[in-house]
Amino acid sequence: MPRHHHVLAALAGGFLAACSSSNKPPAKVAESAAGPVRITQLYTSTPKLARGEKGLVCYGVENGKTVYLSPPRQELSAALARCVEVQPAETTTYTLTAEGITGPPATQQVTVTVGAARAHIVDVTVSALTVKAGDPVSICFHAQNATDVEISPLHFRPKNRAEACTIDHPKKTTTYAISITGADGDQDHEHVTVKVQ
Repeated sequence: MPRHHHVLAALAGGFLAACSSSNKPPAKVAESAAGPVRITQLYTSTPKLARGEKGLVCYGVENGKTVYLSPPRQELSAALARCVEVQPAETTTYTLTAEGITGPPATQQVTVTVGAARAHIVDVTVSALTVKAGDPVSICFHAQNATDVEISPLHFRPKNRAEACTIDHPKKTTTYAISITGADGDQDHEHVTVKVQ
């Protein structure tokens, strides 16, 4: 084979080698993280609770792998929008921690204030719903967490704010209103009507 044919063959071989090497799949590159973890929202729909009540803490997380709320620590899903139920025994600051694939974790806090238990009227009873004018009627109540109680129109304010009775002699149909107030100023009301024949 003439010399220039050898040169062309060599050049062609190099060209084919270059082409074949460029067609090889590229080396696998490590997958990049979706981005830094971010807490998009954290709030409570019930910033103030009475003792014993339940509330909601709501949050949103982007690019999270592990998410938890404390105290006490509880694992949560890495959701864009979710609420969880809480029932703190006292005023509590909750910390939401979100960890991503890479980078530092993200944290935010929200506080739920717990006050005194709410005042609540359990029941109200009367000895009779219909009486003759001047007949005695007893009005009794049973309440929880009351700091003040009044039965009107009698202006009766019992010292025992959990349960008590009073007696009236209505001359006309009367509606008795029982009003109670709790330590935080919350109120509860009930009423009962006694008809006079």
